[in-house]
Amino acid sequence: MTPARAQGAPAPIYEPLVDRDAKGFKETKYQSDVAFCRNRAAPQEQAVRAGTQQAASGSAVSSAGSFLQNLPVPGLNAARGLWTGGSAASGTGDAANAQGTATAAGTMQDYVPVVNSCLARRGYVLLR
Repeated sequence: MTPARAQGAPAPIYEPLVDRDAKGFKETKYQSDVAFCRNRAAPQEQAVRAGTQQAASGSAVSSAGSFLQNLPVPGLNAARGLWTGGSAASGTGDAANAQGTATAAGTMQDYVPVVNSCLARRGYVLLR
């Protein structure tokens, strides 16, 4: 059973695997507790989302640079200038993509333990 999200609210970046068959498990209390725990990890979540956005932007810039590198234009100087600009954009985009991916991965490693330990302290049995 997936909980309903508020309209416009971003999807959660991590869903803890909790034993929902445990004796005394109440879905409504769990939803309240998981929201509280996600709120405790809000700074890490913002960093993960920012890193993901940076990676996506870098990928778009890199793609645009690759497109420009291969765009056929008349004249050697125009083609050389376009190729150089495309190479620079592609390299910059690749670097931004790599940095964003590394940021998202690193902060995700901080986010998951915060949520998991918060839920464990509240008495939930985590299955991973």
